[in-house]
Amino acid sequence: MKKMLFSTFLLSIIISSTTSLYAQSVDLLKRLEQKSLHIVAHRGAHLAYPENSIAAIEEAIRLGASVVELDVRATKDGVLVLMHDKTVNRTTSGEGEVGKHTYAEIQKMHLRGATDGEMSNLFIPTLQEALRICKGKIIVDLDFKEERREFVAKTYDLIAQEGMEDQVLFFLYDYKEMPGIYKRNPKITIFPRARSMKDLTAILKMKMTSIVHLDESFTDAKKLNTMRQQGIYFWMNSLGEYDDEARQEGKDIYRSFLEKYPFVRLIQTDYPNLWQEVLKGF
Repeated sequence: MKKMLFSTFLLSIIISSTTSLYAQSVDLLKRLEQKSLHIVAHRGAHLAYPENSIAAIEEAIRLGASVVELDVRATKDGVLVLMHDKTVNRTTSGEGEVGKHTYAEIQKMHLRGATDGEMSNLFIPTLQEALRICKGKIIVDLDFKEERREFVAKTYDLIAQEGMEDQVLFFLYDYKEMPGIYKRNPKITIFPRARSMKDLTAILKMKMTSIVHLDESFTDAKKLNTMRQQGIYFWMNSLGEYDDEARQEGKDIYRSFLEKYPFVRLIQTDYPNLWQEVLKGF
């Protein structure tokens, strides 16, 4: 009990500071402040077009999503490309690991549709191509899947080179990596995942970001709503159960999601079109 009370007290001290004290893009926060809720297109609008394709990104923009989530890996010769899996088997006409193919080999592969697996006339885009499509139109959440960590620096350099420092969230599965990655470029907003209130307290204590990914275990709406009102942006996924039910029963199922998680500000989904219809009533 004493530990819990101390944790709550410490958290209240941390969030009493304004978001201006957090080391992140002010311009990105201004974008987020324009709406109370933001929709994130998971791997682009990938049910309409192949995941992580330029077409899926463009469709997410057309649908009015605020953020597009993209997965990053590197080829054998060090070109950053969009790919979720370690291998190209599921999503392309090719086979084998991304990191064991040269970019010239990757360029020859066609992307498959997410829903039916049929071959398309679309190709695997580079991260540079994707950033240029998104610039000035949509925030990019980069899910860095590449296992060779030296490519973090190359990704950061590319973001800066393309003038996208104010438009990118760099997702971290392990918040303990924050200090090291933050040093590479403080202008790029770090976006960590918290798996417990202890994690959340540690993240906010670092004062490097006010945007945090939560999972379904976070249900203390009163405490989290207070934090939301004080400038903390919480991201949650409707992927899985809620998206599946919405597909089968209709978009109204998302209202129960918002009732259960009223503190959420960014919602990642496979159905940005359905979510946009819900938000019209807000």
